[in-house]
Amino acid sequence: MNVTLSGEAQEVGAMVRDRVEREGGVDLLRGAVADPGRRDRIGEMLGELGIWDIDPAEGATELEVAAEVCRVAGRFALPYPVVERLGRSGADATALVSRRGNRVVPHLDLALSWNGIDLEGARHRLQPRGSGLVLGTQLAPFGVEADAAPEEGDGRRAAALLISLESWWLLGLLESAVEDTARYTREREQFGRPLAHFQSVAFQLADMSLEAVASAELAKYTLWVLACGADADEALIEALGLRVALQRAAGCVLRGAHQLHGAMGFTDEVDVSWLSRASQAARRLPEDAHRTTGVLLEMLERVGYPQLGRTARRTP
Repeated sequence: MNVTLSGEAQEVGAMVRDRVEREGGVDLLRGAVADPGRRDRIGEMLGELGIWDIDPAEGATELEVAAEVCRVAGRFALPYPVVERLGRSGADATALVSRRGNRVVPHLDLALSWNGIDLEGARHRLQPRGSGLVLGTQLAPFGVEADAAPEEGDGRRAAALLISLESWWLLGLLESAVEDTARYTREREQFGRPLAHFQSVAFQLADMSLEAVASAELAKYTLWVLACGADADEALIEALGLRVALQRAAGCVLRGAHQLHGAMGFTDEVDVSWLSRASQAARRLPEDAHRTTGVLLEMLERVGYPQLGRTARRTP
C-alpha cells in the first residue's frame, strides 16, 4: 500500500484548491445559503477545470484524483454535489439515500438527472417530493425531500465508491477545522499568553489532530482496497467502516473546534461555525453513525470480515 497519493491527484487537488480560494473559499457557502441559485456557478467553475471528466471507475489514478477533489471540496464545505457527481452511476448524480423512512437529498433541486443508492447497495429512482423546494433550514440549507422507488441492479460497488468519496469530503472538512482552530489558538491571547501555550488546549488540539491524521490513513487504505479490485462485499464493508470512523472523528474534531473558539465558535463570524453546520448532512444523511454501524454489523454477520491477506494479494 502506497500512503502517498499520486502526483496527478495532488496536482489536480492543488489546482481546485487554488481556484476555490480565489473565488472566496468558505464565503461560497455563505453566499449560496443566502442565494441558492449561486450553486450553478460553482458547478460551471468545476466544469471549466475538467472535474466532471474524471471517472473514478477508470483506474487507481482517476480514483485518487476524484478522492482528492472531494477532500478539497470538503475543506471549504463547497455547496455543490461534488461527491454525487464524481460518484455517479447511471445518472448525472447519484445520492446516498436512507433504506427506509423520510428521505432528504441535498441539492436534489439542481437541474441534473438523479438516482439513489442506499448503504447496502440497493438502487433507487429518486423524485423530489411535492414542489421540490429546498428546506432552507440551518442544518439542511440545500436539502430536498424525496420519494424513492426501488430499481433493479446490484449497486454494492457503486455504493462503496460513493460512501468512500463522501468520507474523503468529510475528511477535508475536518482537516480544515483543525487548521483553523490551531491558527486561532496561536493568535488569541489570554493572561498574556497565546491559548495554544496552555497545556489543556495543547492536549485538545493534539486529540483533534490525531483524529484527522488517523482518518486520513484509513481513507487511503480504503481507497487502496477499492483500487485493488476487491469484491463488492469487501469493498462495501471497508467503505462503511471508513464512514463510521469519519462520523465519530467529526464529533471529536468539531466539538473541540467549538470549545476552543469559545462563544465565537457558535457565530457566523468564523469559518468553523459554517463548517460544523455544513458537516451535518454528511454525518447524519442518509444514516447517522449509530445506524451506519448497524448496517456494517449486519454485513459482517452475513459475509464475514475481509481477509487482509486476500486483499494484499491483489496489490499491483
